[in-house]
Amino acid sequence: MRKIAEEALSLLRGGQSFAMAVVLESSGSTPRDPGAAMLICPDGAITGTIGGGVLEAHVIKDAKKAIAEKRAMVCEYALETSGDAAIGAICGGRAKTLIDYIDAADPSSLSYFEALFNAASGPDVSVLAVLASAGAPLSARNQCLIRPDGTVAGGEVFDEETLAMLLKDHKGAGTGKIREKDVYFFPVGTAGTVYIFGAGHVGQKLAKIVRTVAFRTVVIDDRAEFASRARFPDADEIIVPVKMDAPFDTLSFGPDSYIVIVTRGHAHDEVVLTRALRTDAGYIGMIGSKKKRERLYENLLQKGFTQEDIARVHSPIGLDIGAETPEEIAVSITAELIAVRAAKKKA
Repeated sequence: MRKIAEEALSLLRGGQSFAMAVVLESSGSTPRDPGAAMLICPDGAITGTIGGGVLEAHVIKDAKKAIAEKRAMVCEYALETSGDAAIGAICGGRAKTLIDYIDAADPSSLSYFEALFNAASGPDVSVLAVLASAGAPLSARNQCLIRPDGTVAGGEVFDEETLAMLLKDHKGAGTGKIREKDVYFFPVGTAGTVYIFGAGHVGQKLAKIVRTVAFRTVVIDDRAEFASRARFPDADEIIVPVKMDAPFDTLSFGPDSYIVIVTRGHAHDEVVLTRALRTDAGYIGMIGSKKKRERLYENLLQKGFTQEDIARVHSPIGLDIGAETPEEIAVSITAELIAVRAAKKKA
């Protein structure tokens, strides 16, 4: 959602109106889950994806109509070759999609997407609330953002009573009904934060890749010449601590935290790993040889850690794809992070 909001702001600041498509419901075999979104410009240019292929082609066609008519619509698409709403696909699924018209002339559009960008970039989870039903009259924009503190961005599109009901009923995700209209709630926020301990070759390549798959990135290294904005232009945060393990004194690591240990040597690895194992981080991975790993594990056991503690560590780090270069290793680590995150969603 961060990429969507970022492009939306660029378009609005340039005076360009557009459409925003959000998958509301899906069943059977469909390419993306509810909450997937994309932007469509009047010329058909897009940002983001709701799955590509014939489904996306139909959404783009309907979005152009919505832009031309300056109105929103809810469309149902059947990924079938015949029957109601069939679009000529053979997957067999169905997708209900909201196509909102975003008017650049409306001052609230800019402030809304600024809030959406901030929510999608931060560690806390906000809620995207959508109120729309097929066949019902729709305003140009039919969504607002509910922040963790209960404040609302973009709520001016709803009357006070409806807004109060949205605030009362939202639970972070799910569906419901308000005044005979369907309401949908989708979580908005980074899908986990990757803490990269080590700003060397692998850390630099990894920070660039993980951000493209919706992770928030924090780079940590006690060498300012390595942990710099010049080397990590896209990192969400760069920390240069006095000691490599100092961030554990001030940061909070929970189930959505992914700790990647790629420091410049085994001594730093051990210091960071020792502190990482005392957190509730959802993922701990460490780069290094078998010999180094065995030595560090032996030291940890002597410090009182158990085999169960050590079993939390992903080492060798990354999926086994035969990676050798920093770029390849970064890809293998990113793939493992995605796999761990996906498993959590299914749990």
